[in-house]
Amino acid sequence: MKLSQIKILDKGIAIILTFLLMIPLTGCDSFISGEDDDPEQPFERRELPRELSVEEKQLVDAGGYFGFNLMHKLLERAPDESHFISPLSILMAYGMTMNGAEGETYGQMQEVFDLAGMSRGEINRAARDLFDLLITFDEQVRFDIANSIWYRDTFHVEEDFLQANQTFYDAVVEPADFDDPETVDRINQWVYDKTEGLIDEIVEGPIDPLVVMYLINAIYFNGDWTIQFDPGKTELKPFYRPDHSSVDVDMMRMEEKEEMRYASGENYEAVNLFYGDAGYAMTLVLPDEETGLKQWLAGMSWSDWASLTDGFQPATLTLEVPKFELEYEVDEFREILEEMGIVDAFYEDLSDFSRMNPYREDLHISDTRHKTFIRVDEEGTEAAAVTSVEMSIESAPIPVHIRFDRPFFYVIREVESNTILFMGTMTDPAKTE
Repeated sequence: MKLSQIKILDKGIAIILTFLLMIPLTGCDSFISGEDDDPEQPFERRELPRELSVEEKQLVDAGGYFGFNLMHKLLERAPDESHFISPLSILMAYGMTMNGAEGETYGQMQEVFDLAGMSRGEINRAARDLFDLLITFDEQVRFDIANSIWYRDTFHVEEDFLQANQTFYDAVVEPADFDDPETVDRINQWVYDKTEGLIDEIVEGPIDPLVVMYLINAIYFNGDWTIQFDPGKTELKPFYRPDHSSVDVDMMRMEEKEEMRYASGENYEAVNLFYGDAGYAMTLVLPDEETGLKQWLAGMSWSDWASLTDGFQPATLTLEVPKFELEYEVDEFREILEEMGIVDAFYEDLSDFSRMNPYREDLHISDTRHKTFIRVDEEGTEAAAVTSVEMSIESAPIPVHIRFDRPFFYVIREVESNTILFMGTMTDPAKTE
């Protein structure tokens, strides 16, 4: 095993960041370590307070399955670029959206997110339970999940759809005047607040008159390393890009730390860096130079990843990792999702969002965005993600102006039974008798 040194060969993307969904819940490896200044007080990797339900495990698998499939697509399009996504954020935003979908529109989302076989209720309950578990799992790590639904205040939205997302996703529901420029500011301020300022915009103004709804998920993560890097050992060192050119970067160094967690395979090395009370971790994977990142990741599936994370063993490591900061947005996210199999949802003549609004057959997803941010330094990691789903109709309601300035008929009635209480005609509003 090559235990003496680990270096990163591709700009940040060699880091497979699994602290949002994968590593903490797989239970694949254990960790015992002593603090340098207090070796008599070892700690163990934090364990889940309860067993995951079958449905929760399916949801975790769904996030991992989708995440690797999406990463494959991104690398196909831009193999030499850095990418950073949150499968959990996307799954949460589209989980809310699925509560408004029916028929093939719903089925395609189920398939792409590997949720086939789970009922709508099972998905919702699993999301709720996993949501609660993640945000309270490790008191030494801050992890927040927030959801919101913003809809045009003149557009009808089914109460059952809103209630389901409030109950299972804690979604904030806001009817708003989409023609008011301040609405864009309010939505983006919500995003800014929920990501602690790491992401400040997800909606661009002015809002198109045909847009009637935004479904938005925001995630924020902030954790200090369980064993931190010494800033005094950070040095400028070369980092080798995919084209073999190099750039000097701040390389953090951790020397001969015992009881680190290390794994290696035929064409890679990997290490776990834990956060807080060791409930969350960053797993870094370094493909062999001959294999390269693109080829290694192309052959990696969610099941392969589960096997990899099951192979960590104690080791004494000298570790070098670059400090980095990345602001990222998935380009052509809608087109990628279509390639993956979500098609009907994006076309007004195919979509079925009748659980959102049964009166508008043209209701469809007109745009979707996924933005992320990450900062890694000697102390730890701060990261955020936002996923938005924009709903539109094909044609705006025709503006109507009615002036009752001539004789008219009117009725006062009870609307459920249509019982008429009063009826009349009006020919002269100025006449009182």
